Amino acid sequence: MTAVAARRGIVASRCFPGLTESAHAARDFTRAVLAGHPAVDHAELCVTELFANAVAYTRSGWLPGGTVTVTVRIVGGSAVVTVLDQGAPDAPLLADPDGLDEHGRGLRLVNALADDWGTAPDPAGRAVWFSCGTGGAQ
Repeated sequence: MTAVAARRGIVASRCFPGLTESAHAARDFTRAVLAGHPAVDHAELCVTELFANAVAYTRSGWLPGGTVTVTVRIVGGSAVVTVLDQGAPDAPLLADPDGLDEHGRGLRLVNALADDWGTAPDPAGRAVWFSCGTGGAQ
């Protein structure tokens, strides 16, 4: 039995300061929880994009003491990761960047790498989640 199979159903959650430099810790946390899972690389990239969006576009990054919470679950064979921010009025989800724009592609990357993703309102703000099975999108 693999280490991941032995931990099936695991749930781990951690709250990070809503700072750009906290993205590294969120990546490390995700990688550690999913160690040995076939989709760990895709999950790591996706959580980085969602964390960066939370810091850039929500109260998590705008307010002093803002936070972003990352929750990682293994459900069946899939890694399911939720990034919970503190919300924002009218925060756009999908941008339509021009060819040379340096921003606006994060959720498109998540869409390409994850098997599924979505958003859900939360009393604390907004949750953006994604799932990756055996290495990402099929």
